[in-house]
Amino acid sequence: MRFAVAWFTICIFAVSAFAAEPPRLSIPEGWRTEDTVYPPPWAKSLPWKGRLQLRFPPGFFKQGDDYFWSYPIFYWLEGDVLSSAEDLKTALRTYDAGLYRNKDAAAAIKIEITAEKKQPGSQGVLLRSVKFSGFDPFVTKKPQTTYLKVSRWYCESADRTGVLILRSPRSFQKDDAVWKSLLVFRQVVGCPD
Repeated sequence: MRFAVAWFTICIFAVSAFAAEPPRLSIPEGWRTEDTVYPPPWAKSLPWKGRLQLRFPPGFFKQGDDYFWSYPIFYWLEGDVLSSAEDLKTALRTYDAGLYRNKDAAAAIKIEITAEKKQPGSQGVLLRSVKFSGFDPFVTKKPQTTYLKVSRWYCESADRTGVLILRSPRSFQKDDAVWKSLLVFRQVVGCPD
């Protein structure tokens, strides 16, 4: 009987652990990866916990490159979280402000978020567009506006929220080559089987 109970407990743990495994962002050839905990060290005040995945194209740090400051970031967070526009603003502002090391630049962040809408044909995926007036702390050290496409969904079986953010200083156009390459990362959207 003890063996059966132990086996059952191990099976339940294994299923729970598997259910919490995040979907994986693809890694295009030549792109740099960063997979780590959330919140990151520079944004420890954020209340949400989980993992994040980043993918950086070769031109990310090259001013003038088409891919300058263009990248996907994927959050896989515990619970049903980041459902409101205010929570999203907090997450975005705190994350970027922590990178700045410039309090004036952090205080000047402006964020405009569109009303959420459902992704056609999806089960509970909500979409938002964001205009983020912030700062480039890496290359130009100047104010910079980026545009974000945000997909957010909750996986009840895993009790995890997925948030995929596609970001670029290029305004969104479906036929733009950079945005086309970023939109490919939407393959991660949805709950693991």
